[in-house]
Formats: sequence, C-alpha cells, structure tokens
Amino acid sequence: MTLTLALILFVAYACATTTTPPATPQQAETMHGIASWYGQEFAGRTTANGEIFDPLLLTAAHRTLPFGTILDVKSSLSGKVVRVRVNDRGPFVGNRMIDLSYAAAQQIGLVEPGSGEVDLVIVQIGKGDREPPAPYVVTVPPSPKGTLTDREPPPIEIAPPPPPPPVQAPTPEPVKPVVVENIQVETIQAPKPAPPPPAPAPVSTQRGYSVQVGAFAIEANAKELLQRLTKLGEQAHIDTGKLYLVRIGPFPSREQAIKTRERLEASGLSAIIVGN
Repeated sequence: MTLTLALILFVAYACATTTTPPATPQQAETMHGIASWYGQEFAGRTTANGEIFDPLLLTAAHRTLPFGTILDVKSSLSGKVVRVRVNDRGPFVGNRMIDLSYAAAQQIGLVEPGSGEVDLVIVQIGKGDREPPAPYVVTVPPSPKGTLTDREPPPIEIAPPPPPPPVQAPTPEPVKPVVVENIQVETIQAPKPAPPPPAPAPVSTQRGYSVQVGAFAIEANAKELLQRLTKLGEQAHIDTGKLYLVRIGPFPSREQAIKTRERLEASGLSAIIVGN
C-alpha cells in the first residue's frame, strides 16, 4: 500500500513539472509572381475603391487583397524593395499577380522591362470596402532629393488684401454761360481704330515625344513644379484638360526625350515619355 501511494505521488509530480515549449511566431507570408505597372494612360481615372489614380503615388492593384493593405514588393532582378498600398483591382491580363503604379515600378527598376518577377510580403491587412478612400492631393517634393508621399500638405492661409481707401467725388463747378459768335463748322474725321493685339502663341502641337514630369488636379501645384523646372534650366509648359500636365517638349525623336528624362532623374525628378 505504501509503495503504491509513493508511485502515484511521483507520477503526479512529474506531470506537474512538465512545461510546454512556447509557440514560435509565424513569419510573414511571402508570395511570388509576376508584376507589371500602369501609368499616365490611367491618370485621373477612378480606382476600384473610389480614389483618383495618380501614377506618381506609391499604390498598387491586386485581385483579392482588401483595399488599404500595405505590401512590400521586392524585385527578384534588382533586389530593390518598395512599399505600396492596395487601392485598385487587377491585373486581369495573363498570369500577372500585381499591377504597380509608375512611381512604385520605377523605384524597383521595373519601368523599362515592363514586367518582372517579384516577392510580396503583407505588412498590414487593410479594412477592405469599409476603408474610406484617401484624399486626392498631389504634392511637389520640397527639394530635388525629396521622396513621393501620400500625405496631404497643410493648407496655405493667404490674408485678404486691405480694402481701397474711399474716393470722394469732386465738387462740380458752376456752369458759366458761353456766348458763341461766328462759329465755323469743320468736318473732322474720326481716327482709325488701332489694330487688335496679336493673339498669344498656342502651345505647340508638333508631333513627336514629350517628357511629362507631373499630372496634377490642383493648378497651383503644377505651377510650383513649372517654376522648379525653370530654375533647373528646363523649358517646360502646362497642358490643361482634366488634369494640369507639366511637360517638356515635344522632341522630334524619342532619343532626345530619353536624354531629357535621364537629366531630370539625375536631379531627383520622376518623368515619363508620352507621344503627341
């Protein structure tokens, strides 16, 4: 009886001191596939979550991930990584897994080849259809080495001009009677009207290739970028339509447009080549 009781106590003590090893944390899920990009031809259009597509913001299109999901996209060829936010659906062509904006594709060296293999790591799952779209405000980087951002700039407060001083009407002088004698009437011809001023020269519609540096919904941002290009010695102009397009050119050949784009990228500015 004593031996049996001792054996029961020993087994109970052994079970009580046994510890379960801690669970190892799960690593972030990595997906591998083909990525492509889309840019100026879709600028100003509405994305699947209600935002306005801007090719110069770091966004992406995915078929199933919830809107607002944050992804790290790594190029298998260049090894570079860019962080994007899902705000659109696609791609719907072939076996592609994700569509990047022009700015995101440029950061990992995917613009020239058009597509390539990438690894996707989910940083944060979005709220899906319940997430409100981000406000569409395009900002110009403050320096040539500035980075692209989705943040909205603080509003600029402009004080109204002071009211003009009141103008007092002059006191009319009394009319004196005038005696007219021996008036000779002489016919005077009216002077010919001056010719109208010449019309301003329209923006050149010459066929060729232009270098587009930005597409804005706010005219003030487009003018700010235009002033910045002027300081760099570039002859840029603004084409208006649904958006304010800041462009340089047109150039008669694509090679000249490529040289201009390379010069801008050396100064820290993103640019794309479009045909007129």
